[in-house]
Amino acid sequence: MYRVTSWEGDLRPGGKWRSRGTRADGAPFEVQGECVEFDQPHLLVYTWNATWAPQLPTTTVRWELKAQQGGTLVTIRHSGFAGFAEAAQDHSKGWTRVLGWMQAFVERRQTIDSRK
Repeated sequence: MYRVTSWEGDLRPGGKWRSRGTRADGAPFEVQGECVEFDQPHLLVYTWNATWAPQLPTTTVRWELKAQQGGTLVTIRHSGFAGFAEAAQDHSKGWTRVLGWMQAFVERRQTIDSRK
């Protein structure tokens, strides 16, 4: 698995963000982009450029949060993979992991250091 070691960003339209970390093999990675929309606490849209996939175009990630009885519905759409079906599938698997990690933290306070 990978581990994010730093994150910095300016969450307003036009603001830049950057995430750094290490992959499972110990190699460093970086993801960066620009905030497109931010309507706290309901919407966050940003561009996505990953160092491990320089052949990919800039893609867009959209997070929507909707209050529901007993919780929050989180919807993520990562778009812009036209012509890159395998990369879209790989990123989909990654988002599934991330959402699982988020759920484990919210429900059980489980972190990367405490989960198996």
